[in-house]
Amino acid sequence: MRLLTFAPAKVNLVLQVGPLRPDGYHELRTLMVPLDLCDRVEVRVSRRPGSVSCRVPGLPELSRPANLAARAAAAFRKRFGTPNGVAVRIDKRIPVTAGLGGGSSDAAAVLRCLARAFAVEDPEALRQIALSVGSDVPFFLGSGPAWAAGRGELLTPFDLDPLDLVLVFPEDPALAIRSGDAYRWLDKLRTRRGSRRRFSRPHAFTLSRVGNDLQTPCLAHRPALASLMGLLRGAGARVVMLSGSGPTVFGIFSGMGAARSAALSIQAEEGRGAGLRVIAVRTVQRLPRVTSWRSPRSASSPSTRRSSRRT
Repeated sequence: MRLLTFAPAKVNLVLQVGPLRPDGYHELRTLMVPLDLCDRVEVRVSRRPGSVSCRVPGLPELSRPANLAARAAAAFRKRFGTPNGVAVRIDKRIPVTAGLGGGSSDAAAVLRCLARAFAVEDPEALRQIALSVGSDVPFFLGSGPAWAAGRGELLTPFDLDPLDLVLVFPEDPALAIRSGDAYRWLDKLRTRRGSRRRFSRPHAFTLSRVGNDLQTPCLAHRPALASLMGLLRGAGARVVMLSGSGPTVFGIFSGMGAARSAALSIQAEEGRGAGLRVIAVRTVQRLPRVTSWRSPRSASSPSTRRSSRRT
């Protein structure tokens, strides 16, 4: 069986970080929104027992068992006792280690494909598997934009009008930020200031309420990111902020035309776009479906067209 789906990136329009919990995670309240920037995920399930493999063309460092997508497949097989071989292929379009949730989304896409392959209709079991793989993975099993609490797994769907964004991802490895470092920097900053986070109400949202608690400590340790935010402001962004723990920054624009123009101007302006990936995107309301793979040849052949007619 061969199944296809797409794994969307996400941004946190609101990211409020509470104190460190006894389990080592921070209490969160965050508004997460999927984007139309997606990886393509293909899952092949063998009829015979076998192992889990994961291939990411062009990125050999991700083609390994530690990939979240491979870990999700292994956890699914263990939970449901399915020994069938699973081969995962991921065509990456979401920048890697960018603070856009690409790895978590790939993992959730694999779980959605395997649930379809084995006719699993147990949302709670899938959620538990997802959480065991990563805190953001349950979000990508949901229906779309959502407020999240706890580690990020307690989801409340949220109706949000589409927003047009420009993502700016610096490809310089020196600007990469490990999420664990970002939270540690925030804890140190709060200890020094003697401050604590008080969560705001999660039900209302306006652009004036966007914010990311990790932004201040991350900019202090990666000041070059502030100049990227300046590029977005100069291009007309209504709001600019860090995406998750970065290093991607994004701006919210008044429409898709404005976002595309801004992306082009940032890429072209005095060569300052060199070393940057600049992408105009839109938020989406629904996650992609899982479909059975069909070759282009079979889909367009006369025999296929005849067999698809109603009788």
